[in-house]
Amino acid sequence: MSELTGYVRQVNPGVASDEDESPIRQNREYSLQVNSREGMVDKWTREGRVFIAQNPVTGQPETMSAAGTAITLTAPSLRFTVPAGHVVVPISVQVTSIQVNAKKAVFCVLVSDTDTYTSGGDAVLMTARNALIQSNAALRGSSITKLHYCDTALVEAAVTRTRTLKFLKKMGTATDETSWNPEYNILKGDPMVYIVGPASFLVFDVQETTADEAEWTMCWAELSGATVP
Repeated sequence: MSELTGYVRQVNPGVASDEDESPIRQNREYSLQVNSREGMVDKWTREGRVFIAQNPVTGQPETMSAAGTAITLTAPSLRFTVPAGHVVVPISVQVTSIQVNAKKAVFCVLVSDTDTYTSGGDAVLMTARNALIQSNAALRGSSITKLHYCDTALVEAAVTRTRTLKFLKKMGTATDETSWNPEYNILKGDPMVYIVGPASFLVFDVQETTADEAEWTMCWAELSGATVP
């Protein structure tokens, strides 16, 4: 019977050269670190590279977008900018509409390869908190900028060379009260992308007849200094 062992060492992982030997990595629970999405997100979280943002007060929904019958690419509901020289991987975005009485509802997640933010949004930036929950610890801070929700209208410049990561549409009647909980999640099969700044991550949540009142949560990994495969 053969035995495969590894070791734990708290160092930043390097990049191995072709045909070079490299140690097999494992986490503190003796599980091998693999390149599955779940394994990568677990590793990034342990390293303090994953961040979470949500509506400012849990249980208190906020206006997500102006009323409209279609998405306007220059008026998102949620957004953040990836600064130049930084690498970000969006992990998930989930929106829960408090009042669903529109004939149509649309949810879209896309990336523009420039910083398109112009003006508007909430008076105070949303807070990006480290997903490594450890009290009284000096945790890594987020490097993204212009993290906003559209308490007031967000204004973006024209998006460029967009990548649409998710598009959902709900159809119903004017009095439809069916729940609407659209989600983008790379751990559930949605496209996984590496965003190299400058770039913008934009989320749209639009209802046909009434500005959506919603709660949301979003999660992403920041890999600044990492080598993009």
